Amino acid sequence: MKNLFWYPIISANNWLFLLCLVLSLQTYGQESKVWYFFSLDERTPLAYLRLLPTDGKQAFFTDLEGKLALTTSDIPQISSFNISGYGINDTLISIQQLMSLDTVFLKAKEFELPEVAINSRQLSELKIGDSSAEGWEVSKPMGLINGPEGEFYRYTIRVKIPKKNQLLLDKIKFYVSNILAEKVDVSLRVLYPNSGKRIVPGKINSIAEFTELLQENKIITVSNSGWQQVRFQEPMQIPRGVGDLFIVFDLLEKEPKSRFAIVDQKNTKDIDLGFYITGGQIGVNNLDPIHPAVELTFLKD
Repeated sequence: MKNLFWYPIISANNWLFLLCLVLSLQTYGQESKVWYFFSLDERTPLAYLRLLPTDGKQAFFTDLEGKLALTTSDIPQISSFNISGYGINDTLISIQQLMSLDTVFLKAKEFELPEVAINSRQLSELKIGDSSAEGWEVSKPMGLINGPEGEFYRYTIRVKIPKKNQLLLDKIKFYVSNILAEKVDVSLRVLYPNSGKRIVPGKINSIAEFTELLQENKIITVSNSGWQQVRFQEPMQIPRGVGDLFIVFDLLEKEPKSRFAIVDQKNTKDIDLGFYITGGQIGVNNLDPIHPAVELTFLKD
């Protein structure tokens, strides 16, 4: 005769076994791999690097310690990562290479320190761009004009500056479109071409031919539309002879959901829409009187 008393116990044991199995599978699926990214020479952490798989489905970022942690489900099976960010030249690394490492050392870009200190005498102000001028709203972020929703993009703006003056960059303003959907952190980079490098509209250049102006990573949070201002703690001295600055806005988001965009203006020939393509190709589009709404304030002697 069957003992019906054991049926609930057997049933409970089966459910317990299934629950443990599901939990173990979930844990397995959430196993993570951790990497640390450092500069090759200084051995300093490389924060806020963007790792974009070649399939372009989602981006990943290192933290302040240069740490990147990915679950096994996040790691593409057959792909490579394009690595870009403040202080390095764009680097392509395969998944196989990355999986074989725990620590990644990347060659850092060289920095040109100011030759002279800022003196106490009165400096005059020079503005390029006009934050009081009229602008035109946009319906999509710049990178989505000819592309599908969900495409990663960055804003790159070239500003022509007078070569003869000793200039110090004091602040940057930019006008965020009202299509902004959510708060987003932005990595702001300011680059200039190496000595002797001439910028020709439509010509592709390498990021390796550019130098970082800022001495540290500049991260800003954009929460609202309208004019945003970034003021530097100390004005940044620009080397004499530099005639072009490239302002790069990199969005620190895993998926491009914020719809960060800069509105258009038409008030100066000294500002042009540029490009900075994944892989390190940078330059200026063919000249157009319409340009992103930015204003740079310099101090000059």
